[in-house]
Amino acid sequence: MRLMPIVKVTHGLKALSLMLGVVVISLAASVILSGNTSANILRWALNVLGLPFLLLLGSLVFASLLALVKLYETTSIQNVAERDSRRLKWLQAGQQSCNGIATLALTFTLLGISLGIGQLSDGGLTPENINQVIANLTSQFSLAFMTSVIGLPLSAALRTVLIVANASLLVVSENKLENHKCGSTNPLIANPIV
Repeated sequence: MRLMPIVKVTHGLKALSLMLGVVVISLAASVILSGNTSANILRWALNVLGLPFLLLLGSLVFASLLALVKLYETTSIQNVAERDSRRLKWLQAGQQSCNGIATLALTFTLLGISLGIGQLSDGGLTPENINQVIANLTSQFSLAFMTSVIGLPLSAALRTVLIVANASLLVVSENKLENHKCGSTNPLIANPIV
């Protein structure tokens, strides 16, 4: 009887756990702060942002968090050159995902503005239809601006987390190297100044 190998998926599961945890905590905070139910908040997100934006945003956030998890996993690599090259690779991958989030937000902003202007130019404005035209424009511009309001700060926050995590891993890595030269085994203890 031959055993099938188990594919290592722990990195993806860790990233998914991080993402779902942040979503649940954000949803709970929104419920507490707004007084709305979670169903109303999710309905609002689907109506204003749209399913395509939410799916694309979710996949890019997952990619950023996967890069963060992989960045932390580089600490187990003993070879310094290999560890640094993998750390740099995952930092770059995470930053590109963050850039993708910002690009997605701005693209949907332009899409919302274009759809609003397109609707305005398609039909004539009469006293009978002005309320409907304004309602449609408001809906399109709401998509336009909310995607930027959500996407750009999220991109900046994830980029900051990646950069700070990389810097802290770099300091720990350098301390390990220096402590190894001095004989210390604790990577968090700074070397004495001589």
